[in-house]
Amino acid sequence: MSSNQEIDYQHPTKKDQVRFFVFTLFLVFTICAGYFLGFPRYYLGWFSFAIASFSVAGNDAVQTIGTFIESKKSVHWLQKILVFGGLLFFVHLGAWFLHGGEIHFHRLDSIPETKDFNLLQLLAPVILVVITRLRAPVSTTFLVLGLFGGKSIDQMLTKSFFGYGLAFLVAIVVWAILVKVDPHEYHEVHTPDPVTERRWSQLQWLSTMYLWVAWLFQDTANIAVFLPRQLGIIEFLTAVFILIVALLVIIRTNGGTIQRVVSEKSDIQWAKAATIVDLVYGSLLFFFQYISNVPMSTTWAFLGLLAGREIILNVITYKDLPYLDTFRKVGKDVVLATIGILVSILVFFLSYFLYPEQRANTPLEFWKSPTQEDSL
Repeated sequence: MSSNQEIDYQHPTKKDQVRFFVFTLFLVFTICAGYFLGFPRYYLGWFSFAIASFSVAGNDAVQTIGTFIESKKSVHWLQKILVFGGLLFFVHLGAWFLHGGEIHFHRLDSIPETKDFNLLQLLAPVILVVITRLRAPVSTTFLVLGLFGGKSIDQMLTKSFFGYGLAFLVAIVVWAILVKVDPHEYHEVHTPDPVTERRWSQLQWLSTMYLWVAWLFQDTANIAVFLPRQLGIIEFLTAVFILIVALLVIIRTNGGTIQRVVSEKSDIQWAKAATIVDLVYGSLLFFFQYISNVPMSTTWAFLGLLAGREIILNVITYKDLPYLDTFRKVGKDVVLATIGILVSILVFFLSYFLYPEQRANTPLEFWKSPTQEDSL
């Protein structure tokens, strides 16, 4: 058995937790020292970008390659990083060429470029690291982009909550149909035969690649906001290298502690179930990209999808199980995600009062404006 298999990354020991929080304090100290000593904001932005690469991708990995990790634990990590790291490189390379050096896929068009970061903006990725460690599927859009979003924050909130509701309804319809077509497939104790599992396993590679690209289009902006909007070739290669290293860490740790959000869901360890989840979720992300360039919380859309799926499977097939258990499972995800929003609101208020010169671009000032149109 390899060392990677022996380590249970979803249940870290107390010693692991101590090491993690000591390292987190070191990151906070480093950022604060650089900020107050007048270190160039350009390099501080790159430092926060590196942390955001791990924290944003680490938190959101559960909704992209989480189902893949859960059902492909036997696949060697090198094969995974070659496929998904290669996709990451070529997708961003295409964006860099087509969009004049920009890699945010137009998700930051409504957010002004920040060249003089404040301390809370620089510390946001560290806050996200801690929340992710606590297994909360927090919205990286709210927590990170919210500090930069200015006048688009209300649109991000509207689009994100709409995303949860639509994903919830789509999941109910899709899996209600699937259960009616083949009820045996979704029985609580059903185990697929090896031949069928191998076939779906091959399809899962394609579905996960499809979802991975859809997520990159949506959430790369949450990381790239710390970088100059137009990157030179060296800056581009450095940024992509950091992103691939972050992806490698996520894959090597099997998603980390937050992977339990997926692990505890019904039959998600089977290739067919994971493949269908990825296809439906990826299609939803492409749909949201089509209707608007405004950033949104993909986390809330993912939780809505899982919630609708879990509830309909319980209602239709698991009639001998207590419904309360299912609602507890779904409700826990929503509560943890809501904690992320509350933390984001707290950070908004801190930023509002600590940096009065930026109040004209904050959500509080915008919500007071009677002239701004409300739209996605």
